[in-house]
Amino acid sequence: MKGENITRIKEPYPAVAIDNFIPSPSLVRAARESFKSVKTEDWVKYSKESGQTHLASKDRLYIPSPALMVLDYIATHFDPNKVFCNLTNNAFPDTSYYAAGMMLTPNTNGEGGFLGMHLDADIHGGNLCWKREYSAVLCISEEYDSSFDLLLHDGINKHARVPYRFNQLNSFKCSENSWHGVPKVITEGLDRLILGVFYWSYVGKQDRLKVRDRSKFRDDLKFN
Repeated sequence: MKGENITRIKEPYPAVAIDNFIPSPSLVRAARESFKSVKTEDWVKYSKESGQTHLASKDRLYIPSPALMVLDYIATHFDPNKVFCNLTNNAFPDTSYYAAGMMLTPNTNGEGGFLGMHLDADIHGGNLCWKREYSAVLCISEEYDSSFDLLLHDGINKHARVPYRFNQLNSFKCSENSWHGVPKVITEGLDRLILGVFYWSYVGKQDRLKVRDRSKFRDDLKFN
């Protein structure tokens, strides 16, 4: 991972974009093709009433081997503790890819795919001892446009746009102000595909009633 391939974003919160992350683009294409082999019943489906029209894999048991190879490469070779210059020193990847893994925002057939501006869960839904520290997603669609770009917002007035590019790894530091999403319906005829690895730290068991173990959405953020 060469330094010249990393674009750093300071505001609205720390984020990076790393070009040509996977050494073999052909493997990324194989991962993209493997989305077609996932059975309909094996996707977790989110409707627009939930703030998104979006599909996600359940965990690594439901992920085809090409996509799993790419996810494991990310988990092995991307260390946010180093890349983010020691903002943390104890973050680790969840290689079960619970609530991460394969993610599809569909609009090939007019599904109206979008991902509303949201905060991720701050505590792991399957392990209440883990706190979310970073999100990392690899862009794997080769046919895309600016409607795929990731928007970042601090919940007040600072915001940024991270362009979507094939084989680019985008990552950001999670916090109480790390709002992000693809809030407008993507271009019809296209599907936005990403592979995601989430990083956590151990904080001891938390009370589920006092933490955010699901994403929180809002639709009133302004982008001037």
